[in-house]
Amino acid sequence: MTAALPRYARPRPDRLLGLTPAVWTGVLAVLALAALEVLARTVVDPIDLVPPTTMVVRTAELLGTAGFVTGQVLPSLGLIAAAFALAGVAGVGLAYTMWRSPWWRLALQPYLNVYYAIPIFAVYPILVVLLGTGGVPIVLLSAAFGAVVVVTNSLLGFDSVPEPVRKLARSRNLGTRRYLTAILLPAALPDIASGLRLGLVYATIGVLATEFILSTRGLGHEIADAYHTFRTADMYAGILLICLLALALNIAVGAVLDRLDWRRR
Repeated sequence: MTAALPRYARPRPDRLLGLTPAVWTGVLAVLALAALEVLARTVVDPIDLVPPTTMVVRTAELLGTAGFVTGQVLPSLGLIAAAFALAGVAGVGLAYTMWRSPWWRLALQPYLNVYYAIPIFAVYPILVVLLGTGGVPIVLLSAAFGAVVVVTNSLLGFDSVPEPVRKLARSRNLGTRRYLTAILLPAALPDIASGLRLGLVYATIGVLATEFILSTRGLGHEIADAYHTFRTADMYAGILLICLLALALNIAVGAVLDRLDWRRR
């Protein structure tokens, strides 16, 4: 009976060659790492690429050094947290303002549409002149990089509230604060959560990328310094550590946001 159905109407198989998608993800990762290991040990110069096993060992050694954790890892995590919080608060607030005021929406929408076509990192010299080379310009630049995706998704969430629900709220004489907390934010929360998840990604990218050029400490600075001083193993260890931290942050924040998303319950 299933074979008679067209291909687009058939249910998707949950296994391929007897393996689930999660297992295939692990298999492909292992194969890629094994190929990279062989390539690094046989073909590529050690100055250009170190084997993944060497990356893992060096990463563990760096994490075992208290000075590296307190001087490089924790500052980066603190900046990411600050940038993410600022992007989330500013993004949701601006989206609510645009939703409430058609004038602001018409005025700001064109800038949102072309925002990521503008090289925002090009303005960092201005921030250095105004604010110095500390963490403040890094947080502001990274928050600005991540806020727009929060605005866009939050605005979609606010727009998703059906008009009958709004009329019901008006008929019940709900005040602005009560309507916001009891109806609007809960209804828009799944889209806001999606925007926050993406905002974390952009904030992480913004902090680490800005540390390459604007900081004297942090993981981004450590990788840049290792590159310029030909410490190849340290450079790749820093890159691996960034990947692991980004993965851990996304899993942790995603788990929290999924609990708030009523569509996933």
